[in-house]
Amino acid sequence: MENNVLSWNVALEKGLEPRLYPYTAEHVPVGKFEAVLDFKIWAKKAMGICCYFTQRNTGIKFQLTVYRRQKDKLYMIDESDLDFKVCSDNAPYLICVNLNGKQNPTLKTCNPIP
Repeated sequence: MENNVLSWNVALEKGLEPRLYPYTAEHVPVGKFEAVLDFKIWAKKAMGICCYFTQRNTGIKFQLTVYRRQKDKLYMIDESDLDFKVCSDNAPYLICVNLNGKQNPTLKTCNPIP
């Protein structure tokens, strides 16, 4: 399956607004909740995919990054079978966001909602 991750310029050309999606701890909801994965953009300074979500019940927009795993070179989180390089965007997911040791929001789980 071909990847569906956009470059920054292509995202802007499509009219997407990544700047509206903050990534800091004070702006990203923490816990388990439903969110729509609006779109994905290749990270600029790391081997990762920036995922742009909207929390379903509040409309809060936020960004989380999924990094390429060293062991298999896939863009996946350890608690999920979802490959972010090819997963559906514009689709709902049940996600869990935690704060890591540096108090940064981290995507812990992400599962499609049928």
